Amino acid sequence: MKIQNGFCFGIASLMLSASIASAQALDAKIVSDSGERDEAILFKVHDITSVKTPNDSDIVACEFFVTFYNRSQKEINGAQLELKWVDNSLIPVVNAEKAESAERHAKGDDIDADFSFTQNGNPLELYAPINMPAIKPYKQITLKQSMKTDRCYVLLNNLTIDVKSCSVKQKGDAAIPSNENCNGMFRFISQENPEYYTDFQKISYATQKEADVKKRANQEKEMEDQYQQAVKNMDLLSQALAEIK
Repeated sequence: MKIQNGFCFGIASLMLSASIASAQALDAKIVSDSGERDEAILFKVHDITSVKTPNDSDIVACEFFVTFYNRSQKEINGAQLELKWVDNSLIPVVNAEKAESAERHAKGDDIDADFSFTQNGNPLELYAPINMPAIKPYKQITLKQSMKTDRCYVLLNNLTIDVKSCSVKQKGDAAIPSNENCNGMFRFISQENPEYYTDFQKISYATQKEADVKKRANQEKEMEDQYQQAVKNMDLLSQALAEIK
């Protein structure tokens, strides 16, 4: 089955439009019943770049930064985390390939009914393990990360977090950690959330919004170009496989 370029054409423009529209919304910050902002460990993913081979012909990895802000009175000992992105752009392709495989299987072909050539070489889910060091109350840390994939555009999507381990330091005795778990405190902040601009840096919302919208537009253009090249390569491979048959 040939992958159609139209599945994800315009990803960057749609995401940018959504970012601009959301940035115009009111700053709806989460508050507790007492009127104070709730305690949380906010984190965001930013400055995504592709790592290419020496001749710039192939993308071999994606580098990015994760910034954590401990917006609480609790001192966190550290945490083992796993971030997960889903490549929604490939879902229509994978579903179509699986439908074709199921049809061929029903006709007696020796093929797994749930087989997808695209998913076999390009998992829909991308994972990044994160080792967050200890962080004091109302402090911020930034970590540089890398992921071996050529689909850096997926990192622009929203994500989910799996907290493998996390604990709060015992008050009054820094040497004795408590068993209190802090995994419910982690909250991903996307660029569509006003807290992305107000909680991480000491500059105005409008200034940060303008700078990030421009940066995001450039990132999305680069990621869209990379995606289109990947689709082109898959098309050529599909054609080659069809000719072999």
